[in-house]
Amino acid sequence: MRLKSSAAINLYLFGKHEHHHMSVKLSSTPLTTVSTLTQTLTSHPTESSTMVEADTEDDRLCSESADASASPQSNHKPLFLGCSSTREARIEKAWSHWKKLGEPKLIVAPMVDNSELPFRILCRNHGAEAAYTPMLHSRIFSENEKYRSQEFSTCKEDRPLFIQFCANDPDTLLEAARRVEAYCDYVDINLGCPQRIARRGNYGAFLMDKLPVVKSLVEKLSENLTVPVSCKIRIFPDLQDTLSYAKMLEDAGCSLLAVHGRTKEEKDGKKIRANWDAIKAVKNAVGIPVLANGNIRDMDDVKNCLDHTGADGVLSAESLLEKPDLFSGFKKLDQGELVVEYLKLCEKYPVPWRMIRSHVHKMLGDWFRVHPHIREDFNKQSKLTFEFLYNMVNRLRDLGL
Repeated sequence: MRLKSSAAINLYLFGKHEHHHMSVKLSSTPLTTVSTLTQTLTSHPTESSTMVEADTEDDRLCSESADASASPQSNHKPLFLGCSSTREARIEKAWSHWKKLGEPKLIVAPMVDNSELPFRILCRNHGAEAAYTPMLHSRIFSENEKYRSQEFSTCKEDRPLFIQFCANDPDTLLEAARRVEAYCDYVDINLGCPQRIARRGNYGAFLMDKLPVVKSLVEKLSENLTVPVSCKIRIFPDLQDTLSYAKMLEDAGCSLLAVHGRTKEEKDGKKIRANWDAIKAVKNAVGIPVLANGNIRDMDDVKNCLDHTGADGVLSAESLLEKPDLFSGFKKLDQGELVVEYLKLCEKYPVPWRMIRSHVHKMLGDWFRVHPHIREDFNKQSKLTFEFLYNMVNRLRDLGL
């Protein structure tokens, strides 16, 4: 697929599904009509007026019902896996795909509002070898073109890429997945979110007691997509339950499994260490690639985790927010330089200001603790501008640490 190198793809409004390798025409303004052979794209997302952290957003994600967009066609081939594939054939194909991607080991984890395109590219510039998108709500993504344009964008440098959805309905999940399968290397199912929003929405880790639903989600995608299905899970308190869960996902057609070594009740990653032994046991129990998630704060942790678990790669989340260059293995830039690099990426690939605000807070956290009055000025800004943010970095540099 030919893409302009300087433009981010926004999924504004998709028409009928196209083959993975067809050429896509990019436009800087949204198109209003869609033919059966043309996907409508826009290169600039607009700013969202909602805050994911707020309770109102929790309710919106669970209850919003927007006008449905045109649904993709279901008669596309070839499939990544056929429903009649043997276990051995599925495992062989899963490994073939993983090896084709270069077997990435250093991976940006999915983070709501924090693993968007500019941040993914920033981490890739400093050692990350693959990345997940933030969790996308499959029903809203299927129905709401504004949500699609604001919450997802990508570009040709943004590969290998996992696009993650939360879901509890197989048909809705498939409709959402078909809109993005041409732009990713895996469609990932979020089976690990432990937050209140997931409990209310009946998805994420709260499907762990609804295993028939989980199985149906994986089977629906694995039997109908042109790209493989991955799953991100948490562990059960009982190891045997975890192993049975992992084997069920593999049998249902999951081609890659990311295991967060904490239960859904263990939400505080700073206080509760991830169980690497459980991840090791999963790796030994299944034949597909396994990624480890939890306790990755620096490159020593990466090495120790890979050695201990035998996993095929590691995910990092919170630590990357503070140190986007964590995977580089050494400190070559100060936090101000990383913020400036991130802001320039945001100017190139626009995203909602709430995401930018969050990243700047995290990356400049140490500097703000030394100069809290600068942080207070930052927090008072109801409407941010790039000029203000660049000037703020310069003020911090002038004050010194």
